[in-house]
Amino acid sequence: MSFALRILGLSLYVTMTLGAFPQATKATDTIVSQEMLPLTSAVYADMAALYLMTGNGTPSNARPWSKTEANLILARVDRTSLSDAEAALYDSVAKVVEPGLRFRLRDGFQFSAAFDTAFESYLHSNTSFDQEKDWVYDFEKRRPLAKVSVAFSLDDFLYSYCDMQYGRNIYNTQDGLYFATTVYPGGIGAIVSPSDTTAILTSHSVIWGAAFLSNVLTMPKDFDYQWPKRAIASVGGERWNLSLSRDKLSWGNGHSGNFILDNHVDYQNFARLDFFSDAFKYEWLNVFFETNPSPGEPKDSKFKILMAHRLEFRFFKGLTLAVSENVMYQNDIFEFGYLNPGLIFHNLNNMSLFNAIAHTELDFSPLKGFKLYAQVAMDQGKAPTEGDAQADAMGYLGGVEYSVAVGPGILSSSLEGAYTSPTLYRRQAIDFLMFRKYYMNGYPTGPGYVLSLNYIGYPYGGDAEVLQWDCSYRFPGVGKVAFRLFGMRHGVMDYFLSHSQDGNNSNFANYAGVTPSGDAVQESLVASLSGDFELPRIVSWAGFRFWAELDWIKARTFQASTGLYLDPRSDLQFTSGCSLSL
Repeated sequence: MSFALRILGLSLYVTMTLGAFPQATKATDTIVSQEMLPLTSAVYADMAALYLMTGNGTPSNARPWSKTEANLILARVDRTSLSDAEAALYDSVAKVVEPGLRFRLRDGFQFSAAFDTAFESYLHSNTSFDQEKDWVYDFEKRRPLAKVSVAFSLDDFLYSYCDMQYGRNIYNTQDGLYFATTVYPGGIGAIVSPSDTTAILTSHSVIWGAAFLSNVLTMPKDFDYQWPKRAIASVGGERWNLSLSRDKLSWGNGHSGNFILDNHVDYQNFARLDFFSDAFKYEWLNVFFETNPSPGEPKDSKFKILMAHRLEFRFFKGLTLAVSENVMYQNDIFEFGYLNPGLIFHNLNNMSLFNAIAHTELDFSPLKGFKLYAQVAMDQGKAPTEGDAQADAMGYLGGVEYSVAVGPGILSSSLEGAYTSPTLYRRQAIDFLMFRKYYMNGYPTGPGYVLSLNYIGYPYGGDAEVLQWDCSYRFPGVGKVAFRLFGMRHGVMDYFLSHSQDGNNSNFANYAGVTPSGDAVQESLVASLSGDFELPRIVSWAGFRFWAELDWIKARTFQASTGLYLDPRSDLQFTSGCSLSL
């Protein structure tokens, strides 16, 4: 019996013996639309706050949602029992998840076209903070100067969306560029091997180091060719959705990040199948990654896919449990038998083809407005009889969250801590690192691609201790103000350090350090204040927003061998912007 069937059997047992599941929404009441809600939408935070205040626990943490699923989630809330502020929040959510595109024609065909233009400016006080990772308001948050999006739907079955944008690239031809294996001859994890001698990285950037910058492009070479950022084909029914998408993904209840899939990158390419009811959600997901780090355009010689399945149970209104078993698969030929979502992925134990990771999430709301949550990931666990050939690779996250109506708005706050062991995401043949190639016209004498490295899950990777407190006040349907205080101690394990004690990345991940490992521990403190508001519409077809964010960063290096603090540095970063949507 597969892992999935065992969990499903447990859920059925609880249902029959305790009658614990909430009553399912009737099919006749179901609102059906296969339109996908972007993860940048405020509807996710608003729905979570609405659930918490009404004693409904937590909505699904496997995101994005289709509007069908979002309306099923919203239907659990009884609007007649809400206070004025809660009702205003409910109405703002209902407005967003209401099905229907702008233009409706005969035979169930609908379409929409939108144009967004945004102006953003970026200032900071310390130009030695000159890489994308040095900024809080980073690349995936920055908005393009112009974006055109088109969408269409047919009845309640089919939806398709695509956007086209004119925005600034993450890198520039004036950046400090170098060949990766020249500096790191052992390669980078399992994604850039020692034989990949042409892969290019950046040491510093004129974009991120500039004291002042805007999203207005001054040279064609600054253009981001990596678009669309969202492209979706989605079909489904009352209880299911199938999509082939380029979009953001997120699995988890974390505020500082999530262990399996996190939305800190600008997009992922994936195929996803969801089945959902009032008490249960099943997701089968396949995410596709780039494998050729060359700056040129040779044909791919292999592929890399995260094959994942996730089961989410809403045992009681205030108790949600999610488990997933996932495997990274890399090969030069494809075996379709591996796509079976009922497999126990951990038993695909050929280490030259697979690397498994499992995780669980728990959300518990003992009373209205209050929630405890936790998330655990296991990349590598050592049984009592096993030796030390491979190091344990784990991630732990937990926190407490509170939401309450105060005056005309909603006050929400969370306190969260996270711990990751040094070798989380690292293996000798296949790991959970990823890169995206960004095209730079004109490097150095012709076209070329530069690598941007990332973890697919927790944005800070392994070897990290994180503590975060955030607080926000929402004005339903208008905007919010927010404050965040973030602290982290990070050991020496990063993309570039070998996970093997002998320095050879083709050998076992047996790095012996304990978080935060090494002699040079990086410590950072970030305080952020932000606001985002939509102005009242003078006409229904035009919307105007403005936003601003102030981030203060303090960083230093702790030298464990001497107990001294070295290299203190700080930066004050300010971002502001406004947009017009037609």
